Amino acid sequence: MKSTLKLISLAAALIGFASCSSSYDVVIIGAGTSGTSAAIQAARSGADVLLVEEHEWLGGMLTSAGVSATDGCHRLKGGIWGEFRDSLEAHYGGVAALYTGWVSNTQFEPSVGNRIFKNIAAKEENLTILYNTVATDFAKLEKGGWQISLKGERGTSKVKAKILVDGTELGDVAKAIGIPYSIGFDSKYDTHEEMAPEQAVEIIQDLTYAMTLKEYDHPVPIEEPVGYSPCEFACSCDNPLCDGV
Repeated sequence: MKSTLKLISLAAALIGFASCSSSYDVVIIGAGTSGTSAAIQAARSGADVLLVEEHEWLGGMLTSAGVSATDGCHRLKGGIWGEFRDSLEAHYGGVAALYTGWVSNTQFEPSVGNRIFKNIAAKEENLTILYNTVATDFAKLEKGGWQISLKGERGTSKVKAKILVDGTELGDVAKAIGIPYSIGFDSKYDTHEEMAPEQAVEIIQDLTYAMTLKEYDHPVPIEEPVGYSPCEFACSCDNPLCDGV
């Protein structure tokens, strides 16, 4: 009986995999905020879209990376961002409920953001999403478009796309197909930005560590880690401990 069930489950999985089209108008690699938004909008515009994500969440930095705090666009409430904000307000009970930090105006639990993105995406009939899947190879077709090799939970496959979109965090697709790129800060003489450095430097932004904290109405002691020294973190924010460090 167990063997029969396993065979049925395997057959169902193969049928589900085979039912996915092997040719799309648009294939997007990476389901961060930009990739997810591009996939939703392309599907709404009538394109047959495949979104490929190496993990199980949609939203990238806002969700799976845990940085669910947006500093900008607070007053620009439109488009997909507006839909996302409306869903957040409905979940938490109003716009005021999103003011839970001292920097960002819109903050939320990462899992809630992931769920909202998935709810929005699920309404698009032209959008197919493959989770736990990576793109391993890209080949330019002679008649135009791309052939992409994919590796996921159901094995390997190849799909074709008229348009290929790089939605990865670090431009992995662009690098893989040989598009020139640079890292760091450009010179102000190239970008004409006043805040840019005089000369270009190969420095990237420091990592962001996000924490979700709970406030208690009573002291909650935490055991001091071995080798801990507050001086190492004294100037990470504006506080009296930073003086003279």
